[in-house]
Amino acid sequence: MAAVGKPELKYAATTSLCVQVRQRALTRLLLALLSGAMLSLPWVDGGLYWSGWIGWVPLLFALHASSLRQAALLGWCCGTVFYIGTAYWMVDFVIHLKGLSLPVSLLLASLFWLYAGASIAVGCVLFRLISRRLPQLDLISFPLALVIACALYPTLFDLRFSETQAAFVLAIQGVDLVGAQGLDMLMLLTSALLFQWLQRDLGGLKGQLALGGSALVLIWFVYGWFALGHWDRQAAAWPTMRIGLVQPNDAPTRRIPAPPEGYSREYPEEMVATRRLSAAGARWVAWPEARYKGYFDQQSVRQAWADQILGMSSDLFFHDVETRNRHATPVSYNTLGWLGQEGALVDQYRKMQRVPFGEYLPDFWTLPGINWLTTRFFGDYLREVGEGQEHVFFPIEGMRVVPKICYETAFPEFIAEAIGSDAGGKVLLFVSQDNWFGESSQPFQHRAMSIVRAVENRVPMLHLINNGPSVAALPSGRAIAGTPAFSRAEMLVDLPYSPTRGGSFFTRHAQHLNWFWYTALAVLLGCALWPRRRR
Repeated sequence: MAAVGKPELKYAATTSLCVQVRQRALTRLLLALLSGAMLSLPWVDGGLYWSGWIGWVPLLFALHASSLRQAALLGWCCGTVFYIGTAYWMVDFVIHLKGLSLPVSLLLASLFWLYAGASIAVGCVLFRLISRRLPQLDLISFPLALVIACALYPTLFDLRFSETQAAFVLAIQGVDLVGAQGLDMLMLLTSALLFQWLQRDLGGLKGQLALGGSALVLIWFVYGWFALGHWDRQAAAWPTMRIGLVQPNDAPTRRIPAPPEGYSREYPEEMVATRRLSAAGARWVAWPEARYKGYFDQQSVRQAWADQILGMSSDLFFHDVETRNRHATPVSYNTLGWLGQEGALVDQYRKMQRVPFGEYLPDFWTLPGINWLTTRFFGDYLREVGEGQEHVFFPIEGMRVVPKICYETAFPEFIAEAIGSDAGGKVLLFVSQDNWFGESSQPFQHRAMSIVRAVENRVPMLHLINNGPSVAALPSGRAIAGTPAFSRAEMLVDLPYSPTRGGSFFTRHAQHLNWFWYTALAVLLGCALWPRRRR
């Protein structure tokens, strides 16, 4: 038998090593993709909320001992798959927005998924930067790096994983202390704990932190159990007010729609539903966000609505576009108005948090040439509106209704500011028009987001979605009434409220909590990047 020479042995060893490296890289990639899929499940179906607590484990295995470049790539792959599953409705949005073909809409949506997915990549790189120098602090650095990277990454809205937990009522109780971002941290901490237990990497300081982290998770749920019972008992003893919600399920349209056949601006279809709800005892009735109603522009509409409201026993909250002259220049506002029982406009709220590209163009996109491109693409959907200047509330017999429009519900600190320190009797009213996203999971995601805002601030909440599912929720997060999605509906709900109770620790300290998280991450990064002292 011929002896194998040294060159052949060296070649075989090199080939075997290359195969192992490729297999390891493929395994890492598959784990990252699995994490992205698991993390997206609760956004598609809220009943799968448990997946958000363990979905980071495969990514942690993939990131173990990875380089910064590998961490960036793995995080990007995970984030892209996550956004494909979470925001698959971007395809429908682009189709309804521009009437483009499915392939073109899919291409544009893919660009969004790739861009947004990079937020996870940024978090993974930050985590690995810290972990290479301070591996014993992985339980702290992993949640901080990922949550804050997602919060600061420039997208339309901050990403909060805790907003998939609305169906897990016990888990969301603690957000009244630390907000949705605090629950995000806890969910990632749980995955990191599970990873360390599976790795059996629990020696020294890591083991001590693991015990402390496990105790923190236990304390969170014990607090949730007590808080849930407390707020349920409180709500059961409160007075109620009967409220009516009108869900018209308008079709998405890029141009201002004409009234349905048989109706007019002066006599809208929603007014018929309002009359029925008023006759059933509704103290006030709300209409959702709408494309255009004509109330602020047309005297005939104002007069006709006043005449019809006079025949009812309910106040009316409605949404419309309001145009006012400001320094001789017409400015439009996204406005929610309050019509009293006498038919007159009592008060109004102008939307403060505007949607980029939908209600205003960020400065960069107004530059010559680029402005032409954005206007051409967004067309009639791009509707420059003015920025509201102040929070308001509408007082009705001890209840103080705090109105917010569309995705203002996505900003926890903003909603906490609207509730303020004087929260007695306040009730959140969100109105939105989510039909742009088709029959997808997006309206359910929006609904869940609003429920978390109610718990954060410990106030009752109503979210009226044009195409459903609309919901009424208690300060505990329990939904007490709702409507089916993608259908026309009317809802009567006897909503409990307290003229003297409301607000939470988070309501009063929302900004301080944010700075605490940011400072903690900055300290960890500083320690990790500080040059080692030479001997």
